[in-house]
Amino acid sequence: MQKERCISVCEIMEHIHNIEPQFEQMIKEINGMAGYTKCDRIYIGSSFCGQYFLHLSMKLMKELMAVCKKQNIKVTLVLPIFTEKNLQEGKDKLERLLTEFKTEIDEVTVNDYGMLLYVHEKYPYIGLNMGRLFMKDYREPRYEEYFNQVFKPRSFTNYLKELIKRYKVRYLEFDPTHKKIDFSEKPEEVQIGIYTPYAYMTVGQICQLGGISKSVDKKFRPNEPCMAECYKHRMRYFMGDDRVWRRIGRAIYFENKEVEIIGLNQVREIYAPLDWEV
Repeated sequence: MQKERCISVCEIMEHIHNIEPQFEQMIKEINGMAGYTKCDRIYIGSSFCGQYFLHLSMKLMKELMAVCKKQNIKVTLVLPIFTEKNLQEGKDKLERLLTEFKTEIDEVTVNDYGMLLYVHEKYPYIGLNMGRLFMKDYREPRYEEYFNQVFKPRSFTNYLKELIKRYKVRYLEFDPTHKKIDFSEKPEEVQIGIYTPYAYMTVGQICQLGGISKSVDKKFRPNEPCMAECYKHRMRYFMGDDRVWRRIGRAIYFENKEVEIIGLNQVREIYAPLDWEV
């Protein structure tokens, strides 16, 4: 199977930049973790948090883009689902990023239907992917009989096929939700990207990490000002199994390094170094 080698710093760019402030060295170390000699593409942005996306540092982005240009690494910008309150600000940030880094960013991954339409119509020149939040398949590794089955994604409906043609979608992005995933029924017009070595389990709108510094009566409230606590904090869960469970930002992830992909001649592997600790 042909493999396109990608790394993702979505949700964690600032955290790992605090550990390794030189992006060139950072990329080298992540490639080593993934087992790559060189990556073909870097994912930036966020799948899960509009506030994280809005807080993306333009200074850090310029530094990272300079390294990507030097190393001939392509860049995919990942967009989360914005709340109505933050939608216009999210569009403005998208415009600024695509304008300032128009030679580096050649692809956008979206995670909702409204942004799929918006990017297709406003930026028809850019490659368009449907992100992991479009894929609503169940994900629960603690039910072994379910997790160990050969799983065929149920996302490949006639409606999805219509969307792929209408919006010229290039990639569908998935998580390693099962021990073995069969993509043999994927639509012919698209390719498959899969994140590794973690699958996201669930994601919520209220940020638990955002309440760390607040008193008990002010925790778990929506629309609280974001203080970017996820830059410095992460959580580990112990579920009584041998699997690693993590919370980063709004999402909870479980480790699945053993996933087997069948039914494809080529795949885009998107490695996210969520294990990189201080």
